[in-house]
Amino acid sequence: MKKKTAKSKINLSGFFILSFLLFGVSTAFSQTVFYDTINKKKYAKIDVHATYERVIQKGYESIEMLEYLGNYYYKDKDFQKSKLYFDILFKKYKMAQISARSIDLYNKLLGGRI
Repeated sequence: MKKKTAKSKINLSGFFILSFLLFGVSTAFSQTVFYDTINKKKYAKIDVHATYERVIQKGYESIEMLEYLGNYYYKDKDFQKSKLYFDILFKKYKMAQISARSIDLYNKLLGGRI
């Protein structure tokens, strides 16, 4: 009888170890999913470039908005829109106020004519 008891203790301890591991793994995965669902509900996706375009169409603009739109459309490979916003930027503001990156991108759009 003692042999059966010892054998059952080993099986019982193995069962507890296996249960603990499975519970730990399932808990870890459930926390990840719960965290992701909270983040999705917390943040709203906004098209910043579309918002800036609407603001500029209403007559309000700033250096930051024009630079953002010029840089955004350059990265998006829409060079016509990029040039449009850079043209407005360089007509209304001094070179000292404009970032070096925007000056470089505008220079590339013009083919090195700045």
